Amino acid sequence: MPWTYDDYPNSLKNLTAEVRRKAIDIANALLDDGYEEGRSIAIATAQAEKWAKRRNKQIAKKNTGGSTGQAVAPKSEKGDGEPIHVVYDAKREGWNATQNQKRIAQGTSKEDVINKAQEKAKAQKTELYIHDEQDQVVESADYA
Repeated sequence: MPWTYDDYPNSLKNLTAEVRRKAIDIANALLDDGYEEGRSIAIATAQAEKWAKRRNKQIAKKNTGGSTGQAVAPKSEKGDGEPIHVVYDAKREGWNATQNQKRIAQGTSKEDVINKAQEKAKAQKTELYIHDEQDQVVESADYA
């Protein structure tokens, strides 16, 4: 049974409206893919909370006894919540690591750029996507 923003599992009631809507959308997509209702809810809740943490959004309603407040990383680790991509730069015949369209590492050695990007992704607790020369994602990691 697909859920709506007005009719959803009781386990989502303490989430903020924005996070609850994200969880409902994810759960419905999982149902469409053949997942059981209980499994869909569990996965969707975890993914919606991860989504909110990456964007420093409040996860639970205040005074609900659950997790409240913003998910805030130490200033040294704080990123903009966007994933990091390692891509080939044909003009410079090298590799770049970018985050939110900003270059954070570059070099001729793909391995060196990946290592720098991994360090940054781990510190920021974000995702890392590694592309090949044709810009296809060949590897990914989630350090959240």
